[in-house]
Amino acid sequence: MTRRPARPPVSALALLQQEVNDLFQRISTLDRSDRLPCTEWSPAVDVFESRDRLLVVIEVPGLPPESLRVVFRERELVLTGERRARRAGAGSSFLCLERPHGRFERAIPLDLPVDAARARATLAGGILTVRLPLLRERRGRETAVPIERESPE
Repeated sequence: MTRRPARPPVSALALLQQEVNDLFQRISTLDRSDRLPCTEWSPAVDVFESRDRLLVVIEVPGLPPESLRVVFRERELVLTGERRARRAGAGSSFLCLERPHGRFERAIPLDLPVDAARARATLAGGILTVRLPLLRERRGRETAVPIERESPE
């Protein structure tokens, strides 16, 4: 009977190094939508799907339409805007400032085919609602590809 030599004990530093390497590996595989926004604040968003359209509802209280921009690019709905900081009047000062201000950008990935040319956005009561008509699903539809005969040279 032969005995194997005992394995050297794994140091705490080696374990920590392995955990950090695993962490960096997981971070590098995060989806674009999981990343934290790199702007000053980000409005809350709800996305609903109905039979014929996609509804995106965004909370932007106190913002006028001219301070918002909504675009559709590369299968994402991108909302940008800015809330200006309030200034205290002469002889007064703020006791509490909790409402976020500054620039923001929010990208909402959309995995469904939408007709961006017919999209509509409305702003009422601090709620921006974007209606995106759905396109008919094209997956599963069979399309014949013609085969041409090469002529011998």
